[in-house]
Amino acid sequence: MKKFKNKIFIIGGASSVSKSSYSFKLMQKHKIIHKLGSGFIREMAKSFLSKNSVPELYKHSFQTNLKNPIKNLIYQSIPLKKMIQNAINRANREGTSIVIEGVNLIPGLMEFKNIDEKILLIVKNEKQHKMMIENNDTHKLRKISIKDFKNIRNIQESLILRAKKFKWKIIDISNK
Repeated sequence: MKKFKNKIFIIGGASSVSKSSYSFKLMQKHKIIHKLGSGFIREMAKSFLSKNSVPELYKHSFQTNLKNPIKNLIYQSIPLKKMIQNAINRANREGTSIVIEGVNLIPGLMEFKNIDEKILLIVKNEKQHKMMIENNDTHKLRKISIKDFKNIRNIQESLILRAKKFKWKIIDISNK
C-alpha cells in the first residue's frame, strides 16, 4: 500500500498512437514532472545486453519477419520489465508521481502493483493512424514501410485483446 498520494500512470500502445502527447496532457492535468519512455529504457538496456543475447532490442517493435509481430515486441520488452519495476519502486519510495509510456508497456507482461492507471492508447481509424505515422512529430526521422504499418496494426489488435483481458483502460484517440 502506498504511503504517499503520488500518482503513477503507465501508457502503452502501438507505434504512433500519440503516447508521448497524451502523456504530456496527463502530466499537466496531474501536475506531474517526471516522465519515462520505454524507448529510452530500451536504448540504455543495449549498454549491457548485446545484440547476440537479445536481438529484438536492436529493432523497432514493428520490424520483424515473424508471422506474429507481437512476439518481437514481447521479446524486446521482457528485459525492460525489471527496469520499469525499479522506476515504479523508486517513485513510490520517494513519493514521486510519474508517467511511464511506450510501446513496451504491454498489458499482461507489464503488470505492476501500486499503479494508479494502466492505459492503452489506440487509433481504430486506420487512415488516421497511417496519417499520424506519416506526420509523426516525435519520431521525425523514422521511416515506416507498408509492411511495417501492417505489423503496427497487427500489434495494436493484439494489444487491445490483452488490454481487455488484463482490465487496462482503452482510449481510442481517433478523430481527436
